[in-house]
Amino acid sequence: MRIPRAASPASIAFRRGFVAALPFIVSNGLAGIVMGVAYRGVGLDALGALAFSVVVYSATAQAVTLGLWAAPPPLAAMALACVATNARYLVMGAHLRQLFAEVPRRVMVPILLLLADASWLMTVAEAERGRRHAAYLLGAGIPMAIGWVGGTALGHALPVTPRGPLAVAAAFLPLAFIVALLPTQWRGRRSLLPWTVAAAVAIGVAATLGPSWAMLIGGAAGTAISALRGDDA
Repeated sequence: MRIPRAASPASIAFRRGFVAALPFIVSNGLAGIVMGVAYRGVGLDALGALAFSVVVYSATAQAVTLGLWAAPPPLAAMALACVATNARYLVMGAHLRQLFAEVPRRVMVPILLLLADASWLMTVAEAERGRRHAAYLLGAGIPMAIGWVGGTALGHALPVTPRGPLAVAAAFLPLAFIVALLPTQWRGRRSLLPWTVAAAVAIGVAATLGPSWAMLIGGAAGTAISALRGDDA
C-alpha cells in the first residue's frame, strides 16, 4: 500500500498565500488594464508597456512617471520619482529581513522581486498569527503580479477610442493613485504645514521649471519641513 507523502510546510504556506491573494488577479488586473490603456495613449508600444510593468512593477511609481511623461521623456525626473515613491520598500524589506533572518539571500531575493504592499501586509499578518513562512509571501505575490502584468497587456491591446471611458480613466490614473495614497500619509494637523509647503513649492516649480519637476521638488520641500520638525515617518 502506497502511503501518500505529506505536503511540506513550504508548499502549504505557498498554497495558502496563493489562494488568499487570488482576488488580486481581478483588482490588480483592472488597474493594470487602465495602465495599459494609458501607456498606449502616450504612444508606448506593447513591449515597452510590458517592460515597464515587469521591471518597475509598482502601480504608484508607474502612475507617477506616467504623469511626468513628455517628449522627450524626462528620464532623470522619472528615475528620481521611482526612487522616491518606492523608498518605503526599504523599510518593508528590512522588516522582512528580521522576520525571515534564517532564509538564505539566494532564496529571499527572487521572492522579493514580487513584493507588493498587499503581499507584505498579508505576510506580516500571517506571522502575527504564528504562521511565519517566506513561501507565503511568494504565493501571495504571484496572483498580484499576474493581475498587474496581464492587465497591462490586455489594456494595451484593447481597441479603445481616445474619448472612451477607459481612455478617460487612464488620463486620470496618476492623479487617482496619488489621491488614494493621501489618507495613508495624513498624520493629523501636523501634516498641514508640510503639505501646504509642498503644494506651494510644486506650484511655483511648475510655473518656472515645468511640471516634470514640480512633484519631486515640492515633495522634497514638504519632507524637509517634516524632517526639521522631527516628525515620525
